[in-house]
Amino acid sequence: MASCFRMVIGAALLAAGAAASAQEPDLGVVEEVDRPVAAVLGPEGEAAIDGLNAFSLDFYKASARGDGNLFLSPASVSTAIGLAYRGAARATADEIRKVLHYPLPPAAFAAVNGEVLRTMKIDAPGRTLAVANRLWIQNGLRLSDRYVADMESHYSAGLARADFEGDAEAARTEINRWVEQQTGDRIRKLIPQGAVSAGTKAVLVNTIYLKAQWASQFSKAETREGPFKLVDGAIRQVPLMHQRAAFRITSCEGAQLASLPFRAGELEMLVLLPSSPAGLARVEKRLGSDTLAACLDKLGEASARDTILTLPRFRLGWKGVLNPALEELGLKVALSSEADFSAMKVVDANSAETNDHPVTLGTILHQTFLDVDELGSEAAAATAVVGIVVTGTNRKPLPPVVFRADHPFVLLVRDTRTGAILFIGRYAGPPPG
Repeated sequence: MASCFRMVIGAALLAAGAAASAQEPDLGVVEEVDRPVAAVLGPEGEAAIDGLNAFSLDFYKASARGDGNLFLSPASVSTAIGLAYRGAARATADEIRKVLHYPLPPAAFAAVNGEVLRTMKIDAPGRTLAVANRLWIQNGLRLSDRYVADMESHYSAGLARADFEGDAEAARTEINRWVEQQTGDRIRKLIPQGAVSAGTKAVLVNTIYLKAQWASQFSKAETREGPFKLVDGAIRQVPLMHQRAAFRITSCEGAQLASLPFRAGELEMLVLLPSSPAGLARVEKRLGSDTLAACLDKLGEASARDTILTLPRFRLGWKGVLNPALEELGLKVALSSEADFSAMKVVDANSAETNDHPVTLGTILHQTFLDVDELGSEAAAATAVVGIVVTGTNRKPLPPVVFRADHPFVLLVRDTRTGAILFIGRYAGPPPG
């Protein structure tokens, strides 16, 4: 019987906010950040990011059942499965590579993806983007030296010991505590009771934590209750934030696409707003890699325009099992007893036997949290902006663009330096009650 290599994915957290300000916001936009992939990471790094973005949209569509709220981190899922991919072989490796859109075989991908993750990390005033990985293995077992070395050198994934056989609950508590520490206590009890057992041999965990202030701040004094139209036609009252500033906005597949940059411009939230609540399903159906790429090209060519922006203040949270969605995308062998993770070489540490323990992936868990508001910790921080300038004494300024997100929309959080999609979701309205 195969040992259960239980992979826990997610613990992805985004806290987005801007410091409250009593002043009118400047009509400005953060200076754009050059995308350094080709120069710094090379074509293989760019291919890895293109693959991540393709998986992001596949994963979103496979997960977006119904019309309720949803928030996922495909970057977290891709990274965690990437840890297991390094130990996969033959048909299992081929299947993972196809479903996750990895451009390279396991060892080469680990090196490239590790460099991509290092490039994306941010630790600066007003914004933080941190990625953490960790592997817990049952006492008395050991992994391939090469596998462990690659986990440490490419993914900074520390190896920890746990006694799943003797005290699975204590091991679960330890892992959950580590996740809480990596996510500012926002993700709690990622692994529920019963998810690990005496049969669990290892647990892989990835966390992504992002906290950033808006480049153009909302004033808390301007936030007030307003109507939000749901897909079914009902109307709910929600806190709506308001500001007038310069944003890049374009049309995309019958919707408005707006770029809301975070401080310093390394990160942005993209809001894809259908023309009406009923248009959400159509927009989601047509949202594919080529469509999004075309829309982003169009957005990149757009100039920042004077914009009257309305956005809900909201929170999203999601926790669940990813196996059904991943199986729908074609990840089947890796989740079955036929899986081949022989490159990990899970063997007894204190035995002369060199026979590998057969390994299969267990339940794949994912948990996310999103907080979007107008508050932040650095209200007086300086931000580089480019003001709106109208040349010619006889030329009248264009009327402001109105971007009013008062009905369901799709949102993406992207690293503008690499183009990588970190988070993707849907805000459909406040939860019932």
